[in-house]
Amino acid sequence: MIIQWLVSLLFAVGVVESYDAGEELSCKRRHGGIPLPLGVFTVQKEGYPDALPAIRTALSHVHTRSCILQGYRLEMIVKDTHCKTSQGMKALFDLIASRPRPVAILGGQCTEVNEPIAMALKYWQIVQLSYAETHAKFASSDSHELFPTFFRVVPGSRNTNMAKCKFVNHFGWKRVGTVKQNDQPRYALPHEALTTRLEHGFGVKIVHTAGVNWEQIETVGAELDELKERDVRIILVDVDEDMAATVLCAGYHRGMYGDNYVWILPGYHSDRWMNKTSDNCTTEEMKEAARNHFSVEFALSRRDVDTKIVGNTRAGDVWKEISDLDPNNTWRGYLYDGLWTLAIALSHSMGENAEFSHHKMIEAIDNSSFQGLTGKVKFANNERLGLVDIMQWSEDHYVPFAMYDGAEDEFRIIDIETKGWSPPLDSTITERRREHISSLLFLAMSLLALIGIFLALIFLLINFRYRNHRFIKMSSPNLNNIIIAGSICTFASVIMLGLDTRIVSPDVFVWLCYMKTWTLCLGFTLSFGAMFSKTWRVHSIFTNIRMDRKAIKDSKLFLILGVLLFIDICVLVTWAFISPFSYTVTELPHIPEDNIVIIPEVEKCYSSNSGVFQAVLYAVKGVLMILGCFLAWETRHVNVPALNDSKYIGTSVYCCVVMSVLGLSTSVILQERVNEMFSLASFFVIFSTTLTLCLVFVPKVIELARNPVGNEPRAYRRGLMKSVVAKTSQPMSPQPRSDSTGDLMNKAESENKLRRRYLHQKSTQLWDLVEKLRARGDTQFLQQGK
Repeated sequence: MIIQWLVSLLFAVGVVESYDAGEELSCKRRHGGIPLPLGVFTVQKEGYPDALPAIRTALSHVHTRSCILQGYRLEMIVKDTHCKTSQGMKALFDLIASRPRPVAILGGQCTEVNEPIAMALKYWQIVQLSYAETHAKFASSDSHELFPTFFRVVPGSRNTNMAKCKFVNHFGWKRVGTVKQNDQPRYALPHEALTTRLEHGFGVKIVHTAGVNWEQIETVGAELDELKERDVRIILVDVDEDMAATVLCAGYHRGMYGDNYVWILPGYHSDRWMNKTSDNCTTEEMKEAARNHFSVEFALSRRDVDTKIVGNTRAGDVWKEISDLDPNNTWRGYLYDGLWTLAIALSHSMGENAEFSHHKMIEAIDNSSFQGLTGKVKFANNERLGLVDIMQWSEDHYVPFAMYDGAEDEFRIIDIETKGWSPPLDSTITERRREHISSLLFLAMSLLALIGIFLALIFLLINFRYRNHRFIKMSSPNLNNIIIAGSICTFASVIMLGLDTRIVSPDVFVWLCYMKTWTLCLGFTLSFGAMFSKTWRVHSIFTNIRMDRKAIKDSKLFLILGVLLFIDICVLVTWAFISPFSYTVTELPHIPEDNIVIIPEVEKCYSSNSGVFQAVLYAVKGVLMILGCFLAWETRHVNVPALNDSKYIGTSVYCCVVMSVLGLSTSVILQERVNEMFSLASFFVIFSTTLTLCLVFVPKVIELARNPVGNEPRAYRRGLMKSVVAKTSQPMSPQPRSDSTGDLMNKAESENKLRRRYLHQKSTQLWDLVEKLRARGDTQFLQQGK
């Protein structure tokens, strides 16, 4: 007797769950035994599953496959509640009035029946264990006071909410939106608990909760619009089946479906709601809207079918046995485990002389821990801690995706690699991407600029070394040095243009803003201004023979250059004082890429009134370039290399104008594309500056190589006379031909007058020079001239 009692106790606490009573221990069974009445509430009408087959199977296994309740026999008292409150209360009173009174009640299925019965049973101290009740009101804060003797073997919202939280936390989602049905407490109550747990237990932000109900069904779209406006991608839904179809349909028309969205719905243990269509969505649209959504529902049975459960039987065998009796009964696993729970608890609550203890019964259920058909059977605060399945809709059916074991507080993903689904981001991620000039491009342009500086220094050395050479001296070597100095400044500005905060600090970057602006501006003025002044001198000599006959010396050209530099310096200094530069980061237009929005940023030198000062500088440079082009065009026939570098200066002017216009326009158009802007701007600066240096100095190098001593002055005089004659005879070249004698005579007379005027002018210049020599007393030179 003691051994039997010990075995019974071990079975009750789950220690010998796999113990085979038939092989290891022979339990003495007595035919009959003391009857223990057990009330059973069922709903025996169409549309409701029959609970009796599974209960009878469990009862048979309790009596034949275990050693618990030795000397006792459970007898069922079945009552049909019809899923109505009145019928349920009548069934309860019938049970209470029966003798002997039931020691416990298994059932019922409907909330409207369970609630009043559970509230009443505490006064008779009768335990009720429901196999199908999932309403959240039985897990509220005051439920233990209202329903102290009510238990449920099916996992409720406590388990499904925890499964949702674990699911969200597993993928690292920190922003979610929710949809709850306000007019259904079955969904609204657990939803409140879910959002609280997500925020306070897992640090998940509830961006927005959309409330929907049937009375205001037209507001569903507006609520979803709010979710989309707030960039919600993970949406947890607590609504009934019909509302779920409506919500998904509304989400489809707003583009809230596909790989970038996750819909987590309650589990309905059915996919019939997927076939419910409305006027707004077709069947195909509903399938597309529901693709890859998730449902969270209590598990029908455990997945490890080879595990030995209570009664020392394989879980798979028991499941097959009760499924063969009624395969459509959703609750069959919980009916089986519910009866075993009561049987084990009764074995603890029966004392000597068949005395039943209500308090021991409640304590035994609270301490239950055994392997059942639906997982490990364990309770906490009258709530079953059970298995929850997370199913995913794939290819027109639900497939297992993950599971949560409430008894062990364990969450597990089932083969995510085979699902062909990847978790999206919980929101559009804003990625700030600092746009820097490519290092390779910067190095390439800097190398070209350094080569240009090296070339300029070579030309500077040659110009200084041969400054007394007749060819170099007549081309104004001092102005040539100014051109070289300006070219070096423009080359240096290219290097400074590519420096950013990867190399220097933001404070140094501000100084670079001034340096590259000054070097480029002054470098341009030095180079172009020197060429401009030389071209102006040539133009003055060969186009206006009535001018003051005094020679135009370099000092006058330096004065012109000084005026241009003074204007630049005044503008730049005023700019620096009135609107100083500062380091700023400017956002460019956003670039959406799937779940990421890239915000390109560029570093800039910011000045509040930079546009005004740039306009002034551009105007000054523009006028200077226009005048330069005019002078170059006017002196295009002059071919005196020793005097103004001939047509090379004009070519350089044209090149500078074209490259400056192109560089300015591209820098404005491509200012948001740093690599393209830098490459084109650098190319224009390097190309125009290098071309100018080569056009000005390469002919001189060639002449130095051909005539190192510079002892051929006649060639220079011939070039001068050729240019003068070409210029003075230019107006006669376009005259049309005529064979008439009168035209020929007129042409000859005009040419004779022109030649006489030219001879008179030259004679006057010659006598002026003779008078100057006589005034200086250079009589020896005059005698030689005679």
